[in-house]
Formats: sequence, C-alpha cells, structure tokens
Amino acid sequence: MIEEFFQSDGFIIGYYVLTVGASLLLIKETKKRIKDLRAGINSVKYAPIAFGILFAYVIFAYDFVETIPVLNWSWLGYNIAFGPFADQGLWGIVPFVPLLVYMFIHINYVEELYFRRSKKMVIVWAVIHIAMGVKIHMALILIPIGFLFKYIYDRKGINHSYAMHFATNILVVLTLFLSFIR
Repeated sequence: MIEEFFQSDGFIIGYYVLTVGASLLLIKETKKRIKDLRAGINSVKYAPIAFGILFAYVIFAYDFVETIPVLNWSWLGYNIAFGPFADQGLWGIVPFVPLLVYMFIHINYVEELYFRRSKKMVIVWAVIHIAMGVKIHMALILIPIGFLFKYIYDRKGINHSYAMHFATNILVVLTLFLSFIR
C-alpha cells in the first residue's frame, strides 16, 4: 500500500514540483548565478574528469553492481530531477529539460556552497542523492566525484567548483540523450 503511494503518478509529480519549486524561489538570483558560472568558466575544463569517473563506472562496473540487491535499491529507479516521467524514456524527459537546466543553475551552486565545506559534507551530498531516486551504488560513485569538486573548491573557490559541477551535469544530460539515439 505505502509502496504504491510512493510509486503513484500523483506522488511523483508532487515530489518533482517540490524539488523544482525550491529552485523557482531563487529566480531573483539567476543573473548572479550566471555571473558566478562565468567567473568559474576556466574550471569547466575539469568537468571531463568528473564525467570520466562516472562514464568509466558505467562501462566497467555498472552491470556487475546492478546484480547486488542492496546496492541496486532505489525508491524511484531514476533521478527525479530528470522529470516525473523519466522512466518513460526520451519523451518523458524532453519537456522537462529547460526546468532541469534552470534547476542546475541554482541547485549546483547551493550544493557547492553547503556540501564542499568538509569531507563529511561531501559524503552527505552523495548520500542525499538517494532521496532524489538515485540507486545506492550510483550515490556511492558520487563520493569520489564530490571529492574532486571539493578539491577544485578548496583550490580555486566556489565559482570554479560550481562551474565544473554544472558542466559535469550538462555532460550527463547530453549523454543520457545520446543513449536514447541508437
């Protein structure tokens, strides 16, 4: 009964509205966030490293880790940030791409602001992705990526880790789209 509730379209849509709604509250800061991205643009060149970690994981370990029930658990089966109908493939995601990019502009900055302050917070950041519907093993692979973001944060500042994080997420979204085009 409760599992059906959490899998219902009404709950999924409501949860998505709640997550996107948080970003919409920051609309007045959008110009500032874009300026922050520009200020950190030189660190976008490090995004392929973070993306490469994720890509290597998907190519070499994903299929094996998917067979481990505890690590394969997800309350949703996909990241809610891709939209409430991401489980329906490309056409379940496409209508939500503008909101996704807008959300990245704000959420990635907030993530860098709060979750790069300490190593413990990097781990919290990775684990919080489980609440977004990400499988446990995917949240765990975010830990080294989070430490890479922290390294840039510590060396160059928040705008650089923010720009790198944003660019990494854009690469993930582009790869997701390309995976639908076979």
